[in-house]
Amino acid sequence: MRKSHGRYRKSRHKLRRWRSTPPVTVSRYLQRFEKGDRVVIDIHPSVHEGRPHHRFNGRVGVVVGTQGKAYLVSIRDGGKEKILISHAIHLRRLK
Repeated sequence: MRKSHGRYRKSRHKLRRWRSTPPVTVSRYLQRFEKGDRVVIDIHPSVHEGRPHHRFNGRVGVVVGTQGKAYLVSIRDGGKEKILISHAIHLRRLK
């Protein structure tokens, strides 16, 4: 049988919902970010809309703009600047 090479392969443990993970809340959906805000990419596994790739889970980035309802987040990955498109529910403000 051929091995699956889908977008979310090898992410079973990363995207598993732990007991400490809060449920989807309205306030998390409606949070707003301004240009220049530092955010942590924190993928909520039960929401598939606007989810960035799981390799960037836990990374810190800077909001550089919006694209529709999503935010453009700039991160450094291996010496390169990358722009991720992510929905607000998958972002947390850096404290």
